[in-house]
Amino acid sequence: MSARLHPVASMDDRRLAALIDSCCLLFAYGGFLMLFGSLGGQFTLSKLNAAVYASTFAIVYLQYFALFTIFGGTTPGMMMRSLEVVSFSGDRHAQANASAQRGLHSFRRNFFFWASFGPFGDEDELTWHDRLSRTHLSAAQTFADIESSSAAHSR
Repeated sequence: MSARLHPVASMDDRRLAALIDSCCLLFAYGGFLMLFGSLGGQFTLSKLNAAVYASTFAIVYLQYFALFTIFGGTTPGMMMRSLEVVSFSGDRHAQANASAQRGLHSFRRNFFFWASFGPFGDEDELTWHDRLSRTHLSAAQTFADIESSSAAHSR
């Protein structure tokens, strides 16, 4: 498995990237709600309105991850933590030629994230959604990059 070629990102880095993405997502959804209110929308508590709020949040969520991962190959949180999606076969999705393939892997990762509900890793620091989507987050460097960097520093 190429997790050996591309080291799995630490849970702390992954959680921090998720926190950054959550803040960006909540900021975007807050902007949507402010626009809704400024255009005359009413905020009331009812079952129907709760369903509407949940549905619109799901749409904003899907757009956020789809647009960033399909067109940029990464989310803002992943960019700030220098993380990228790597398949178990070793393909770096940030550098992949086909954006459709990158989008499919992103969709699978996000779907399985909610199925596993959270980044709780096993002994390999892989989560359920990593294993189910056959991808994982990795630092932007491979072990070969790290070894050549440390060899240059030891000279």
